[in-house]
Amino acid sequence: MDSAFLKALAQARPDPGGGAAAAHSAALGLALLAKVVQLEHRRQGPAGGPGLPWSDLLAQVRLVAAALLRLQAEDVQAYFQLTQARTQGGPIEMAAALEAALACPLRIMQQAQEGLVLLALGGAGCALHLVADLLVACELLGGAFRGAHHIARANLPLMPQDSRRDVWDEDLSHTLNALEAEWQQVRAGLLGRLACPFEGWG
Repeated sequence: MDSAFLKALAQARPDPGGGAAAAHSAALGLALLAKVVQLEHRRQGPAGGPGLPWSDLLAQVRLVAAALLRLQAEDVQAYFQLTQARTQGGPIEMAAALEAALACPLRIMQQAQEGLVLLALGGAGCALHLVADLLVACELLGGAFRGAHHIARANLPLMPQDSRRDVWDEDLSHTLNALEAEWQQVRAGLLGRLACPFEGWG
């Protein structure tokens, strides 16, 4: 996650675009979570952890982060295939490209959801002075899944009404609603810890 992606994102060209940026945002959130988990593993030792060892939580965080970085690259490829299909392809190529252009942002949303689960675990067991960092991570994950949803929604009207459009519409709505509820719960839990006057800073 160096500045190369940000430089590419700022260029006057269509890719990388919003979907890749959403995946990058989620990966940034996971990087913050990884930092907190490693600090707590160092502070608490192998026996510590929020229901599971910190080392196990770190391994899961890294898996989700790696998946998000893969999706960041896949989104660029999906966009390229969609533009190629719109200009040069037939109905079969267009249908396949649209499926990919919808599936990639949906998977970004799903990985952001995995990140929220891990964030809740980390937030429940970390020192109080690290909770604000996890709130930043929470906001990044929230922006990521909402952004990915916008990208998918922008592609949905390209799909014919008599195809799988209704199925995708339902999947996207269901996933977004579930994520919003989970995000609110995780955020409230973190804010609740900050509001507790009796908890030490660790």
